[in-house]
Amino acid sequence: MLTLIHQAAARLARPAVALLFAGLLPAWAHAAWPSQPITLVVGFPPGGSNDLIARIIAPRLGEELGVPVVVQNKPGANAAIGTAYTVNAKPDGYTITLGSTSVFSISPYTVPKLPYRPLTDLTAITTVAASTAVLAVNPGVPARTLDDLVALARTRPVTLASAGAGGISHLNIELLKAQTKANFMHVPYKGSSPATADVVGGQVDGIIMDYSALAGMIGQGRLHALVASKPVGAITQSDMVIAAWYAVMAPAATPRDIVDRLHGALLKVAADPGVRASLAKLDIDPMTQDSPEAAQAFIQADSERWSGVVKSAGLRFE
Repeated sequence: MLTLIHQAAARLARPAVALLFAGLLPAWAHAAWPSQPITLVVGFPPGGSNDLIARIIAPRLGEELGVPVVVQNKPGANAAIGTAYTVNAKPDGYTITLGSTSVFSISPYTVPKLPYRPLTDLTAITTVAASTAVLAVNPGVPARTLDDLVALARTRPVTLASAGAGGISHLNIELLKAQTKANFMHVPYKGSSPATADVVGGQVDGIIMDYSALAGMIGQGRLHALVASKPVGAITQSDMVIAAWYAVMAPAATPRDIVDRLHGALLKVAADPGVRASLAKLDIDPMTQDSPEAAQAFIQADSERWSGVVKSAGLRFE
């Protein structure tokens, strides 16, 4: 009789215990994920490389996960506004962000009073793509190789344009200066278009920029490419030019099972022939990491490299 009473009591207690623990769990932990659209935040306006990559991968990612993935642009402060929005979002896998080297690796050292730390307030899912960077000069500059340009910079200042102070093109110039000890002078612009125009016009000697932004001018002979971050046609590769990469990250407390689902889905997206073809039109290559830990380690190592460049150059950003 006591055994039957104990069994009955246990049956009555189970729902009560379940309800007690259910009250301790966040609401999003109960539903199968994903069950609603996912927002992919981009911290730049429409039309730039971050935005274009996000819009290429979002539809396929939605197909893999079975829910829409909606790109939402939140531009401003070199993507700090959009990244902060993601950092402060509920860590439920429904708000993620895509950003580049400048956003996740460089901004902690170049954006004053950044209200977050990318590698602690966000968790990496994977890199998804990498661009190709190129060092090009005005055809009137007496240099046909990188060695020629370094030799020239030891006889007079050689001016190199960037799309803006503190970005990867600027830090590429600082890295070139540090590695060669030659007299390269950084000339910052507000965007790639005015920077490119002044190099083509001869006001500045050269430029380091994404190949996709300069390919037309190089093809027309209005710029001469010296080296790139990977071989492109007749352009040789040099480790003195570093390309930007693009990664997807989520709020730091996002559950591991959701991070794993996103990682697996993004690897399938990056391997999709249609996605790869669309990226190729932008001279961008798919680039993924084997695990979220590998992605985190990759970004950490890259961040440390750019931290060293900023410190060794004595750069200050106000």
